[in-house]
Amino acid sequence: MSLIALKQGDGLHSYKSQREWKRPPCPAAGGNEEAGGYVASAEWGHDLKYYCGKCGLLMRDPVQTECGHRFCERKESVTCPSCLRDKEIFENGSVGTLEKCFKDRAIAKEILNLQVSCQNEGCVWSGPLRELEAKHKATCEQKLLKCPFSVIGCTEMIPSHRINEHNQACTQHHLVCVLQSFQEFMKEADISRECPRSVEIIEKHKEKDTESNEWRGGKQSQGGSAHEELKVKVHTFENIVTVLNREVGDTLNTVLEQGKGLKNQEAETAQLKSKIRQHERSLCLKDLVIADLQCRLEVLEHTTYDGTFVWAISDLSRKMQEAIGGRVPSILSPPFFTSHSGYMLCLRLYLNGDGVGANTHLSLFLVIMKGKYDSILEWPFSKKVTFKLLDQSGRHHEVVSAFKPDVNSASFRKPVHSMNVASGCPQFLPLAQLHANRQAYVADDVMFIKAVVDP
Repeated sequence: MSLIALKQGDGLHSYKSQREWKRPPCPAAGGNEEAGGYVASAEWGHDLKYYCGKCGLLMRDPVQTECGHRFCERKESVTCPSCLRDKEIFENGSVGTLEKCFKDRAIAKEILNLQVSCQNEGCVWSGPLRELEAKHKATCEQKLLKCPFSVIGCTEMIPSHRINEHNQACTQHHLVCVLQSFQEFMKEADISRECPRSVEIIEKHKEKDTESNEWRGGKQSQGGSAHEELKVKVHTFENIVTVLNREVGDTLNTVLEQGKGLKNQEAETAQLKSKIRQHERSLCLKDLVIADLQCRLEVLEHTTYDGTFVWAISDLSRKMQEAIGGRVPSILSPPFFTSHSGYMLCLRLYLNGDGVGANTHLSLFLVIMKGKYDSILEWPFSKKVTFKLLDQSGRHHEVVSAFKPDVNSASFRKPVHSMNVASGCPQFLPLAQLHANRQAYVADDVMFIKAVVDP
């Protein structure tokens, strides 16, 4: 790109002061970079020092003049346009030229390290300018390329990864282009008979025509030979068009078959998804049933029907820490019964105490639960209850506590909800005594409590 030197009188009226100058608008993404710098997007927002003072692009192989301005590398010697834009420099008569300049390698490195993005529509690549120029620009899938049929009239610009898709979608258009190209060829062939150039062609092939005429045994003019040649070419083009039409028909049939197959696959997929959802719901229901059965089995394994129940409390150390920390202050035992059609009961144990025994005693209570036979039982519950902490050392030093239910307490009336309020012994055993005799009452981190309900 050349810069035209301006007359001194024109400079005052043609350019604004450098303080008011703005970078010229950048060309579009498809602009001609080879004539100047790198095509830049206004969205990049790079410093103005990186842009050429003439072409307005990011400088390519930047050079710096004697006057300190920078431009894309150029060979011609012309007046510096940046000096002409600065009114003060122009009036002082110190306008520079591009005759003496040197390559500015520092600014060139800065420009190549600028963060940019690909300007091909649909591409999200971003990175240094050097990678854009060295690698990405040549391999970008969104780069627009000419259609392979551009030589016969197709003017579409297509991203590189969609060439095959374009060829399939525009087969009919390409056939039209082939036909038009063939028609133009026929017209040119007719004109060529009247052109001087055709005489030379006839002379060059005169000997071959003579041999072919002798082989046929007849005499034909040179124009007849050209006519036969054109007929052969026409026949060839007709064959090509026929083949293309056949391929187009086959392609359409294949597409239709694939479309039908795709619809069938989508229907089968929808059915399979529906079956999977049904199976998932069935599995969830089965999991609930299994969990309920496991719970019932566990209850049946520990349930008694004679009013006597032995409760094994395992993992005692962890449960004690949870009770002290307030995370799980109490634990419930499995239910037990006074008889097969009797009261349904369970025990509630506070390992760190409750009420008057909080933080000092083990608190043990009886809980009356809502049972199947409550309507035929006597209420309020009035049977004597005895609690025992069993001695595992063999010395039979059991801790025993008994109480008689208070018939006026709501805890022993017929249950309205799933269970009544617990009642019993808030100071069943001092914690100090439990820790002092831990080896007697706790073995393998398991403690046993026995409850006996009188008949």
